[in-house]
Amino acid sequence: MTITLSETFKGATAQAFRGLTNVLKKAKAEAEKTGAPEAAYLDHRLFPDMNDMKWQVQMITEFAVRGAARMTGVATEDLPNLPMEGDTFDALIERIESCGETFAKADDTVIDGNADMKISMPVGPEQTMELDGKTYVMSFYLPNLFFHVTTAYNMARTQGVPVGKRDFMGM
Repeated sequence: MTITLSETFKGATAQAFRGLTNVLKKAKAEAEKTGAPEAAYLDHRLFPDMNDMKWQVQMITEFAVRGAARMTGVATEDLPNLPMEGDTFDALIERIESCGETFAKADDTVIDGNADMKISMPVGPEQTMELDGKTYVMSFYLPNLFFHVTTAYNMARTQGVPVGKRDFMGM
């Protein structure tokens, strides 16, 4: 049995989004239980120079939508740009669901056919990275996806939210 690039790309993203949603739902419940404002959780940072929890969600959802667009051949200048919005748990959960639906619509056949496609993307001021489609998914996209979802999970944990591995894993 062969696992396709699209199965890996889309399956891992769907699972990570389920886990991220679990974390946010439990954080919302904890805020309600303790009477803490949602901002106490959503504005939390692990370290002063890191972005907060809400940014982690906003960024990774836009990254997923842009990743799906890249893998279906959308030109860099035509990639979707999502506003960095969502200041409540409900708004962020809705954003994950909406971006997940957009991501899921990406054509599997096109993704699989673009494994050797050259992708050029900005990675800093006047810096670009060139990758083929397979390397983009396996060595750039997936590590970034898991980094930001894990960071949001860790932010919830440090705030006392009772989340565990099954929550993170989207189970």
